This record gives sequence, C-alpha cells and structure tokens, in this order.
Amino acid sequence: MVEYGDRNGESLDRRRFLQLAGAASTVTVAGCANLVSNGNDDNESPRHVSHVNQVPADIQWNSSNPANTPQITNRVLFDPFVKYNFSTGKFIPYAISEWNFGGDTFELTVRDGLTWSNGDDVTASDIATQLRIGLYTGEPYADFTESIKTPDDSTVKLQFDSTVNEQIVTFQILADRFVHQKESEFGTYLETLQNDEQKGLKQLGDFAYQEPIASGPFEHDSVGQEQLRLTLRDDHPDAEKINFDEYVFEYRESNQQAQQALQNGAIDSVFSLFVQTDILKNFPKKVTQIQTPSNWGYGLYPNHSDPHLGDRAVRQAIQYVINRAQVRDNVSPDSKTAPEYPVGIASDNQTEWLGDAVDDFDTYGVDSAKTKQATTVLEEAGYQKQNGTWVDSDGKTVELPIMVPSDWSDWNTATDTVVDQLTQFGFQATKETRSYDAMLGNVFPNGNFVIVAAGWLYGAPQGSFPYFSLYHQLVKNNDSVTYNYPAADSSRGGNRADVTVPARSGSGTMTVNPAERLSELAGSTDESTVNEITIEQAWVTNQDLPMLPVLEKVEQTFITGGEEWDIPKPDAEVAQVQWANTWLPRQGEMQYTGN
Repeated sequence: MVEYGDRNGESLDRRRFLQLAGAASTVTVAGCANLVSNGNDDNESPRHVSHVNQVPADIQWNSSNPANTPQITNRVLFDPFVKYNFSTGKFIPYAISEWNFGGDTFELTVRDGLTWSNGDDVTASDIATQLRIGLYTGEPYADFTESIKTPDDSTVKLQFDSTVNEQIVTFQILADRFVHQKESEFGTYLETLQNDEQKGLKQLGDFAYQEPIASGPFEHDSVGQEQLRLTLRDDHPDAEKINFDEYVFEYRESNQQAQQALQNGAIDSVFSLFVQTDILKNFPKKVTQIQTPSNWGYGLYPNHSDPHLGDRAVRQAIQYVINRAQVRDNVSPDSKTAPEYPVGIASDNQTEWLGDAVDDFDTYGVDSAKTKQATTVLEEAGYQKQNGTWVDSDGKTVELPIMVPSDWSDWNTATDTVVDQLTQFGFQATKETRSYDAMLGNVFPNGNFVIVAAGWLYGAPQGSFPYFSLYHQLVKNNDSVTYNYPAADSSRGGNRADVTVPARSGSGTMTVNPAERLSELAGSTDESTVNEITIEQAWVTNQDLPMLPVLEKVEQTFITGGEEWDIPKPDAEVAQVQWANTWLPRQGEMQYTGN
C-alpha cells in the first residue's frame, strides 16, 4: 500500500490516508520512450505517461465534493498558488506572485498572464471565489478571516478579526492550494452558500466537476476507464518550457503493478510509490528516485480511556521498548526514517526548533529497546511481572491490541515488529486488522480501539512548522480519531484540560493548558514567544506521549531519465518540491529527449 502524503481537500488527503481503489488495469501502452499510440490518437506525439491508482473515468475535480477527488492529476490541470521547497524551507511564488502579511491582513497578487483553458483571464475574483467557499467548507483560515475583498482584478485582500501568526497564515492560505474553482463555474454555489448555507453545502458537495476548465499548462482532453489524456496549452505562461504535447495518466490498481510498469518502461513516472529497498535495487538505472520529507508517518494512538493506556507510565514503557530503527529496517530504510525524539515535531525540524533544549528531551531509545527504563517506570507506577507478563496493581494483565489497516502492507510489517518487541518485554500484545473503510466509519470516530495505528504528524508541507503537528497531537488530530486525551478538543474526546508533566529542568512539575498555549502561539507575531511555546509544548508531547511516534515516511517519487528524459539530480534544489513529476515540467527541468 502507498502511504500517500498529499493531503488537503484540493487533492489526496494525508489526514485520511486515502486508500487504493479500483479494479486491475490491463493497460499495455508504453511511455514516452516508446511513443506507442493509445488507439485514440490520429498522430503519435511526445507524451509523458504517469501513474494513477484511481479509475480515470471516475475522477472529478471539485475539491469541495469528497467523492472521487483526484490524487495527482489536479497538479497538472491546475496551477498551484505557491510551492514549498523542502531544500530551502521557503515558498516559491507561482499563480500567486506576491503576498504581503500585515498582522491582521493578508494580500495576494495574482500572477500576470494567467489564463483559463477557455481563454478567460485568471482574476482576483476567481481566487476570491474559492477562498470564500472555504469559509463555509471548514478551511482552517475561516477561524480568523473576517472578510475577503478584491480591490482590483489582480489583488485579493483577506481581513482577519485578530492578529495571526504569519507562518500559520501563509501555510493555511497558500500551501497545497490550486487555482481551480473558477468564478463562472462555482460562483452560483457561493451565492447559494451565502443565502442558504445548508442548501449550498449540499449542492456544492454533490457537484461532480468532470469537465474541468484548466488553469495549468495542460488541459483535459479525453478520459476512459484506464487512461486520462491531458494536452499542452499553448497560451499558458510556462508552455514554452515544456517540449512534450501530452501528459497521460494510466490506471494501475496496486503498488506492485506500478512498480512493474516502472521496471518495464511502460510508464515514465509515479508521484508517490512505496518501494522496498530490495525491490528498488532491481529498478533500471534510468529510473530516478527523488526523496522528500512527508512530515507524516506510522504512529500509535493510545485510547486514553483505557485503564492501562490512560496511564502515562504504560505509554512511556511502550515507547522505551519499541526499537524504532529495527521497525524501520524491517519495513524499508529507503521509505522510512526513525525519528530521533518522540515529539510533535517532524524529524527534519526537531533540532532546528528545539535548539539548545534538545538534550533535555528523552529519545526513549532510537535503535535499541530500553527495557531497563521501561521496567523502572512501570514498577514505580505499581506494575509487576507475573509469570513473565506485566500486570497492574490489581493483577490485571496489560493487554495491548494494536489495530492497523488490513491492506497497508508496510504498516502491517511495522505492527508485526512492534508486537514482537512488546511481547518479548512481557506485554500481552497482539495485532488486529480492519479494512480502512471500517476504521474510518466506526473505529476512528467512536474510539473503538485500545491502540490504533495512525499518523502522528500533520503532514507536508504544513508539518514543517511545528504548530500544526503539536496541535494535531495535543488538541485536535486531523484523522477525526476519538482517543480521549484530556487536553484534546471535545470533538476528539477530551475537554481541553490542563496537563501536568515533569519540569524540563530541576525537580518538580509543570502544568500547562495546551489548547490555550497553542492559541497564544497562533496569535503571536513575536519570534521569542513562538519559540518558547513550541519548546514547551514539544516537551509535553515528549513526556506525556499523547501519541507514540514510531516511523516517519520518506516520500518516493520516481521519474525515468536516461535517453528518454532529461531531469535534474534527485538532490537538486529544483527537485525538492512535491511532486517533482508535475513541478519540473513547469520549470523546464523535465525535457523529452527521445527520438
């Protein structure tokens, strides 16, 4: 199974870990290297063939409709507002050429020369339409946005009802957002929302946008059960950088089928694909792997209402026992990392944000099982071993059933390893499997689990700024999982209560309210305050372990190079943008060189 990391309603949702769907593909069309006709073309022309694991004919491009939303095709059809570069840690202007933050305002400038595929100019009214729709559909910026105005055809101005942190504003308004809800197509839905919100949400949510008007360099041409064909637009500002005429997406149901298609040269790229190290070694040399952070990965959500998992000592003991490096190696070291510190901050950003305080934080053992520490913390809390099994003060066995999606192969491998480690230590650990649909429908919202495998970070690119993942762990997780952590929002089973943990320095304890402190961070423009609260709340996650971090995913994008395509080196700055196979063409960095 692919752990997709492309969340946000605009595309594949990282927070919901959209599972693979559809029927087996019988496509045999070769990629650009072979220039084989798909039977729909009168003349063969240079094309790039990529992978999609959705039946193309089922895809619709209304991001406000949760059914059959695209996982990658939207990133070719529609222009991004901006892109986040993981190498530089900065945003790259694109459809939004400039943005200016004013504390309680945010002004966007639309890039000059952008047009829709029907010939209309992309205007501020188009951008404002989709941002205004977001005020009704639950976009995070709705919490602080008072109004959205268009002073002229190229300017959108958001007015906030209070001062908001600039990084939060930038990530929530610009990141992973695309120019796609054209005013002429979606304006009527906005009008209905403004007059009758319930009716408008129903109409908007039912609208299947299957013949989209594109803002990106390629437009919708034809679609079938096995293939979606997009053709190059001559009037796009970056069309001159692209030297192939078609971008084609072919359907493959499974990871294995996509892997085989890459190996056989049947496709030219896959935006995100889980490929184990032993399989990767057999890939042709011309297939280039580009790795980027996912800021998301396999973690364990304990049900804090459980008599044992609600005990911090048990959570800490579990974290001490798990050898994260061994879990990583058993799954695939090319696709996973073992986070250094179990905190609510992505691995690549931990040292940067924790700074001089980093040595205060407990690693709980990255590459070994800290069984002595686990034993000590349990015994101090009144637990003991009876006949090799841990029991509480009442003699009740500590049972740790871990639930995991049945069809997520890498997470099942990780869970098997974790269960083995916990069992060897003396916990009664087991693995339970459910279909992901069943977990979404019953397990997650109702808290029907003891421990469930789910994502412990917010996801890229927002996960690069610690506020989002700290909020995810402490207050309101993105997976709609009810896990009853006392500090969490009521929608997640908590009551936004105070949390008391050991003091970071010296003896004694520290009591804080995570919801209130993170709200303070969200409204602060003072860098020292942001840093102080970040370290403080990271300490809470490290000591109280509302979620147990185990692995972090490394995104694997694959593009065929060699004689067919001229692409940059995988560590080149320009390639460190998700997803490279849709971004590089816009930069003139994915050139067709075949005959």
